[in-house]
Amino acid sequence: MYNLRKVTKNDIKLLFDWANDPDVRVNAKNSKPITWDEHVIWFNNRLSNKFAYTYILSDLQESIGIVRFDKTLEGYVISYSIDKNYRGKGFGELVLVEGLKNLYLSVDKPNLVAYVKKGNIASEKIFNKLGFILKKEEIINNIVFNIYQK
Repeated sequence: MYNLRKVTKNDIKLLFDWANDPDVRVNAKNSKPITWDEHVIWFNNRLSNKFAYTYILSDLQESIGIVRFDKTLEGYVISYSIDKNYRGKGFGELVLVEGLKNLYLSVDKPNLVAYVKKGNIASEKIFNKLGFILKKEEIINNIVFNIYQK
């Protein structure tokens, strides 16, 4: 049994640890580690932003992963991450599907955008399976990203 819930102030350390996982940093737009002070500012801004939706997927005992939707001029940008102990087990797709269900309850017909580092085959497969269309490539911080939209 899995549960998707909104992030709360009690999740600050969990999200800090997930964000600084080496595999997460490798696939991020900015690959440098995040400091605690940077994280605290980001986290508090996120909790107070009514256009940012952040959810954690859990089983009965452990947190499994996170999905975020951030409103920008181009639409709701999707970001997700799975705890290293749960990767490769289908939870990326599950957290996205459940997160999208929750977003659709809050936002009418959102334009969805995902930046996927070129070569991140697992994420590319998930977004393709969920009906996202590869629109273009973009270079950010000298890293090539595939931009998917739905």
